[in-house]
Amino acid sequence: MDVRDWWYRVSGAIAGVPLGWRDADRNRRWATADQRFLVLRHPRNKPNFYDVLLTWLQERHPDLRTRFELQCMPHVVRDWRPYVLCIPWLQDPVQAWSPTAYAQANRLAAECDARAIPIINRVDRLSAAGKAAGAATIASLGIRTAKMARITEPKVFRETRCGLRLPFFVREDWRHCGPVMRVDTESEVGRVPLNRFRRPVAVEYIDVRSPRDGLFRKYRYLAAGDTGFPLSMHPSQHWFVKGSNTVFSNELREEELWFLTRPDPNAERLQAARRALGLDFVAFDYSYDQSGQLVVWEANPYPTIHFGTEHRSYRWPAVARVLAAMTRMYLQRAGLPVPSALESSLLWNLGAAIAQAA
Repeated sequence: MDVRDWWYRVSGAIAGVPLGWRDADRNRRWATADQRFLVLRHPRNKPNFYDVLLTWLQERHPDLRTRFELQCMPHVVRDWRPYVLCIPWLQDPVQAWSPTAYAQANRLAAECDARAIPIINRVDRLSAAGKAAGAATIASLGIRTAKMARITEPKVFRETRCGLRLPFFVREDWRHCGPVMRVDTESEVGRVPLNRFRRPVAVEYIDVRSPRDGLFRKYRYLAAGDTGFPLSMHPSQHWFVKGSNTVFSNELREEELWFLTRPDPNAERLQAARRALGLDFVAFDYSYDQSGQLVVWEANPYPTIHFGTEHRSYRWPAVARVLAAMTRMYLQRAGLPVPSALESSLLWNLGAAIAQAA
């Protein structure tokens, strides 16, 4: 066990009831199906990230919740007979934050392979969705992405800007929600604090402001196997769009509803990107440049899914639809039937959405 894993375990125990104890209690209450999904989580790296799915299933589809057995890494399986699917709920890429957890997950994957147990988002494929590698793969399909270059030699970066024109920005290649720094001038190139990054990547700046209202928009499409749906639209006055800097108005609400309640116009191309990355479950963040061309920013195999606050309750059915698609993917990969009640959760129409939001 490396130092990071030791600290995860110790700090988890100090913070409260260890995850393994809590999971054991939840499994006694819920994991009662004969054919179950082995769900792997790490005690100190977002272990509750997809509790939103478990809670939704408990409330809406309790019979399906009985298939989810939660286990804390490291985990040794004593009896493989109940398992028909393995789901590592582990932040991508695993080797970036714990080589030990990565090795453990790969050992379990090998045991699953020996027993013909399917795996959702194998951990050895997650690095394919890193910013630089993912952009290169997606671009090879003829989809525009921002040009990216790993910064491995600070001196070369400061002399050449990795071949990028100003402005550009620097961010983490493998982490999500890490620091982002825009570089507008030559003098700023020399002042980028590269020591703040673990694995820095230089990224082309593409102006995606709308000519109509000057706002930057970031769209998210979530693919669960061959099924996918629009999940969110974030408009912002800031060039680096995040949920925290989203602007809101009645007009923008109606625009997001229009986006959410129709097939994503880029679904076919984004599904091709999913297959090229070798992933089962992934969200794509994209925008449109000022000529209207699609620009894919990144692929995220471990995307945030949450219902959010009351003022955006109009999009809750879209979140439920994604959770239903996620569950259906698990059932289909395990060769299990999909209940009609779950299928109905995938349906949502504009009239009902607008009525709910009114």
